[in-house]
Amino acid sequence: MNLYRIASTKYADDLTGTGGLFGPGRWHREGTRILYTSEYVSLAKIEILANSKRLPNDQSLIMLKIPDSASIMSLEPDQLPTDWRDVPYLPALADLTDQWLREGQFWIMRVPSAQSPTEYNYLLNPLHPEHRTLHISSIEPHPFDTRLK
Repeated sequence: MNLYRIASTKYADDLTGTGGLFGPGRWHREGTRILYTSEYVSLAKIEILANSKRLPNDQSLIMLKIPDSASIMSLEPDQLPTDWRDVPYLPALADLTDQWLREGQFWIMRVPSAQSPTEYNYLLNPLHPEHRTLHISSIEPHPFDTRLK
């Protein structure tokens, strides 16, 4: 399966989840190593735009390959609180992630996108043993059209 990530070109090949150490997200607390990816390039782009104050520059598209045997836990919108898409982020979502990471049974947690709830983001635990099977297929410059912001 291919997954997609858009990140600063400077950190495009960093798959260690360091970004989560410096700030919280919908699905994690600050101080958590986690790697956010998306099932589609367009979803990865929407997620970046939703979380940026201005149009990002010097971005790269990273295509990642995960093995078909990857252990994945899936969450569906109907399994979440009704206000799961709200801002500020619900602590209950970070609680789910904390539990997933603590239990360590699954490498990946598939979660609905707040921007497009019929599409999914894939959160990867870089400390899970399966993470060593993650492969970068390509890294390419990925400029954003100035009309998007």
